[in-house]
Order: sequence, then structure tokens, then C-alpha cells
Amino acid sequence: MLKRLLLVTVATLFFALQWGMENAFALNIKESIRTVKLNEEQMIVLTNEQVKHGQELFTSECSKCHASGRTKPNPNVGLGLEDLKGAEPPRDNVLSMADYLEYPTSYDGEDDLSILHPNTKRADLYPGMRNYTQQDLQDVSGYILIQPALRGSSWGGGKFLN
Repeated sequence: MLKRLLLVTVATLFFALQWGMENAFALNIKESIRTVKLNEEQMIVLTNEQVKHGQELFTSECSKCHASGRTKPNPNVGLGLEDLKGAEPPRDNVLSMADYLEYPTSYDGEDDLSILHPNTKRADLYPGMRNYTQQDLQDVSGYILIQPALRGSSWGGGKFLN
């Protein structure tokens, strides 16, 4: 009985000390890396929180087909800035990438891919994106766009931010 009381007391004390503590937010990326194109004319500086949130969203939904920036269905087109810039319309800025996540089209912009690529337009087919807000789409877009600057010339490199 005394042993059980001691264990309960220690466990209660341990959890009580954890109660007032918040999670550590260790992500601190330089502002120059977090600066990406908002649209064709403007630049934006993402916050560390936006990058972290974008990473979480990317990991939960996008990494299933885009591990290390590759594209499982079409390995010839990745998530590197050159590939994104070559798309029609170019997807090398936050707003156009967010638009793609809402209304996906083929690389040449001709075909609607809403049945094949996860998006918010067809949340009935892709429930993982059902509750994504416009800010969520922009955060994941920003996360995708900073990868080349964060990791060097290649996208991702299989590493995740901590």
C-alpha cells in the first residue's frame, strides 16, 4: 500500500510540474531563407511558426507521394524551384502553389487533376485536406518553397526540421 501511494505521489508530482510548461519551439530559420515569393511581384517573410506548421501539414499529407521533393506519380517533375517555375502557370510562389493545392492541374495547365491529386476542391475524395484553410495551404506552400534554400541545391534531402 505504501509503495502504491509513493508511486501515485511521484506520478502526480511529475505531471503537476509538466502542467505549466509549454512545448519548446526550437525552429529558428534565418530570415533570408524564410523569404519567398508571395506572387510574381511581391516577396514575403514566413514566420518560423508558419514553416513549422507547413512542415507538419506536408508530412501528414504530401510526403506520401512527395518524399524528399520527388513526385511518385511523375518522377520527372519534382518540387524543386526549376520544376515549379516551368509549370504552366508557374508554381514558384506561395499564392500560385496554394492555388494548385486547391485546384490542381497538369504540368502544362491543360488538364484538371482534382480527381488524381489531393486538393481542397474534392475533399470528398481527399478527406485529409477537408479542413485546410487558405492559411494552411499557404503555410505548406511556403514550406515547399524554402526547401532548396534550406538544404542547398536539392529539395528536402530526406531530412525534416526539428
